[in-house]
Amino acid sequence: MKKKTQRYFPLVVSAPSGGGKSTVRAELLKRDPRFGFSITCTTRAPRPGEKHGKDYYFVTPREFDNLRRDGKLLEWANVHGNLYGTPVKSVRDVLDAGRIPVMTIDVKGARSVRRLFPEAVTVFLLPPSLDALRRRLAGRGEAPESISVRMRTAAAELREADSFGYIVYNDTLEKAVEDVIGITDAECRRARLNLDAVKRFERDLKRLNSPRRRKK
Repeated sequence: MKKKTQRYFPLVVSAPSGGGKSTVRAELLKRDPRFGFSITCTTRAPRPGEKHGKDYYFVTPREFDNLRRDGKLLEWANVHGNLYGTPVKSVRDVLDAGRIPVMTIDVKGARSVRRLFPEAVTVFLLPPSLDALRRRLAGRGEAPESISVRMRTAAAELREADSFGYIVYNDTLEKAVEDVIGITDAECRRARLNLDAVKRFERDLKRLNSPRRRKK
């Protein structure tokens, strides 16, 4: 029997702002060749070290509005005054390349992804504590006012956690990444993703057991 081609699915990783979703995504891309980066577009300014076309597509508000109006965004959201969106093409390109598109988006965006891709796997990263979340935000240079806004938003985001398929505790990066890879391994074994292999096996057995084949 020929080796089967694995069917994949979008992977959505959400968390409160500062919850570590971008760091987890970076480690997934580094460790496992199954994962591909689905690039998000945003109107916010680049942070130190971020590059256009690699970390994000940095666009103007007018460019973003054009993408949204033309139906080219899978999901979009206004997050603390900045617009973020996932181009549909970005996700489909990764799937067509035979890889798992990893999207790090907010909880509302996750709902939009599930509407277009019902097979999407959703993971909510839970920070170890609110103090840890506050420290992470401060550590990346957020202003005190911004931290306060993001902490208030986190309360609403946590209420959405039960709509996700999985919850991963992000107390240590190593364990969180291992957990997400384990979830991916289990999802890849779903029967609905492997029925093509079963059908090929059935066809091989049918040929093997055919009267003409038995006479030889």
